[in-house]
Amino acid sequence: MSCASTLGVLLALALSTACTIERAYMGNEFEGPPDGRIVVGQTTKREILELLGPPDRIQRQYDGDVFVYAYVRRNATSITIEEPLFTNLTIFSYQKSQEKSDRMVVLFDRAGLVLGLGFRRGTEQLERF
Repeated sequence: MSCASTLGVLLALALSTACTIERAYMGNEFEGPPDGRIVVGQTTKREILELLGPPDRIQRQYDGDVFVYAYVRRNATSITIEEPLFTNLTIFSYQKSQEKSDRMVVLFDRAGLVLGLGFRRGTEQLERF
């Protein structure tokens, strides 16, 4: 193979390769479980809104409302090798995506006082790319 042919093949490969890295964060990151700041039976809806801000979702229930807070992280990578000039044929394609979330659920009674609290951190399980 001549030097010009080799250079042409390498140039075609370089022009036909695509790589993307995506990081998407949705919501507000939690500092951690609000130990001590939220007291069951004493903390009100107003105090929760002042402390955590508006919830991502409110579920109305007969016994009281539920505030749901979420922080979602998504990491994705992809690489594609294709022939772009004549056939647009994909030779190789690889994609990897992960999505993890931190969630907090605050349950209220009919009077608007905190009845219970749940917190789960899932973003620590997200792999580094």
